[in-house]
Amino acid sequence: MPAGGGSWRDEEAVSQRFVSLLAIRLVFASLLRIPMTRDEFDQLVSALEVKYRDRHAALARRAVVFAALGYAGLALSLLLGAVLCVAMVAFMISRPGYVSIKLGLVIGVPAALVTWAVLKGLWVRLDAPEGVSLSREDAPALFAVIDGISREAGGVKFHEVLLTGDLNAAVVQVPRLGVFGWYKTYLLLGLPLMDAMEPDEFKAVVAHEFAHLSNQDGRLGSWLYRLRSSWERVMDSLSEQGAPRPLLAFINWFWPRFNASAFVLSRSQEYQADAFAALVTSPQASARGLQRLAVETRRLDDHFWENIGKEMNQSPDPPVDVFHRMQAFLSTEPERGLATRWLAGALAMRTDTADTHPGLTDRLEALGMHVGTENLPPLPQTRASDEWLEPTLAHRARDRFSKMWCDGVGPHWQEAHRERQELRQQLDAPAPATPEETWERLVLRARLEGPDAIQGDLAEYLKEHPDHPVANYFRGRHLAEQDDLAAAPYLEKAAEQPDLFHEALGALAGLYDRSGRGDQIAELKRRADCHDAMMEQAVRERNTVIRSDRFLPPDLTAEEIAKVVAALRKHKVIRAAWLVRKSVTHFPEWRTYVLVIDARWPFYRPVSSETTGKLLHAVLDDLGIDGAFLALLRNSRPKRVVKAITKVEGASLPLASA
Repeated sequence: MPAGGGSWRDEEAVSQRFVSLLAIRLVFASLLRIPMTRDEFDQLVSALEVKYRDRHAALARRAVVFAALGYAGLALSLLLGAVLCVAMVAFMISRPGYVSIKLGLVIGVPAALVTWAVLKGLWVRLDAPEGVSLSREDAPALFAVIDGISREAGGVKFHEVLLTGDLNAAVVQVPRLGVFGWYKTYLLLGLPLMDAMEPDEFKAVVAHEFAHLSNQDGRLGSWLYRLRSSWERVMDSLSEQGAPRPLLAFINWFWPRFNASAFVLSRSQEYQADAFAALVTSPQASARGLQRLAVETRRLDDHFWENIGKEMNQSPDPPVDVFHRMQAFLSTEPERGLATRWLAGALAMRTDTADTHPGLTDRLEALGMHVGTENLPPLPQTRASDEWLEPTLAHRARDRFSKMWCDGVGPHWQEAHRERQELRQQLDAPAPATPEETWERLVLRARLEGPDAIQGDLAEYLKEHPDHPVANYFRGRHLAEQDDLAAAPYLEKAAEQPDLFHEALGALAGLYDRSGRGDQIAELKRRADCHDAMMEQAVRERNTVIRSDRFLPPDLTAEEIAKVVAALRKHKVIRAAWLVRKSVTHFPEWRTYVLVIDARWPFYRPVSSETTGKLLHAVLDDLGIDGAFLALLRNSRPKRVVKAITKVEGASLPLASA
């Protein structure tokens, strides 16, 4: 459940809230680790969709075949790894000696690591969902509807029906024995969704979920999902620990083909589920439900939770009745202009490989329904929650969801309230005299009053400071959330700063998707791939020192030097320190520094690598300076490079107390 509110954050922690379907955060991010590019994967998905159109069974067989190949590959890796481990241990025991031990370590350790990586990836444990468990005695009217849909779906049954606090409905299968199955099946029904929809609309949503379990569809989909998760975890482990070339070659061939097959199958199943929902109710009810969900999702995010978050300014505790408020909010009609814009944005989103769910337009067209914004779903005359739930049951459920939400956000809320009181005191200070103080005041106001309150002043600030990256990001993000294409130049300017790149392009891609310009997202994907590659090199460059590095005197201000010195003086074991700026190739505008520390502990105190690591991390955490810092001990390797750093003019820091 949302924690409430969309407050702005300062320059050191700019907002991460942006549209989830964006190219940069594809669910197939693991493809970056293998030779197939995003474009090639998209082409493979398109080819499979054409080849297996109206051939669902053949597509399912293809996915199962690739899944079986994947299991065979993992099983072979486990077998070979185990055999090598046992063989090396036996060899070292039977023929002890330097050669046998070295050979055993060279072969046995990598084999053990690969075996462990595969085992760890295979075991995917899914936690049971949370919610209010419903029985037939609790909600007889609702179970009558569920029973009717079950008969239409061929007798699909659920072990448990849960009422949840989400604007959603879902089917979840949890294997009791991990990869060996024995599923417990849950039907999750969101109470806010029941509050928002008419009975026939909600019935269509529930029927859609039933369809995912008919004809073993759901079990196959759940199995494929877990297998994909297992492979992603295996590849994460192997990327950290390394893997033999034959195994990497198999992964490079297998993963994109299996992933594409499972993806297309999931997309096909979504269309089938929509068709079943329309059969159980009507195409009109299904279409209205899909449209209403698109509008109410945006309305809750942009208005309800935003307003809840603003209450942090006044109250030290979160509201205890948030889900009762949500019910009242959903019973009101959305402002027509906003609803039209939100629906238009949802209709403009194209079907792509960012999500197995098709775009709203494609789903409506598949139902044979008219696509347009002129016929917004009217305010429901009767709501599903009123029709199928006893009032006392619904009231108790809202009480429980409100308490769960309060318990989850309480500590954060109280801390945020204290911070906002401090911010309020800072705003009461004299008017700013410098551009930096003006900007800081704008950020304070945005965090307290919300982004809408400062847009006029922010636009004026950008007239005088058009290259300010964070100001451009905040202005562009706000315009993008209003679906205003004027956001593009601001977000492009913000993307010039490395640590704002993904956030800026994320907002831009979401804007393009909602504005019917999905064709421009491919270029953003390409730029994201290039940026990720450069960022990986930049991080590697900043996390090491080598003989060819060039070190310069630090170009920090006197105030920043004082911050570094203060952070070092907190630790009595630090006797001396040197700070230099490192000349870097990638993103040279991103300041990079190396801090060498001479630390000496009492002779009677044991010093481990963990002790020294904690010291270095503590110093870096206390700096509070914009830039990349690498901290090293004076006796670190390569010693020649560290010694060269201590010889740079102006590098020595004045640690002696005045």
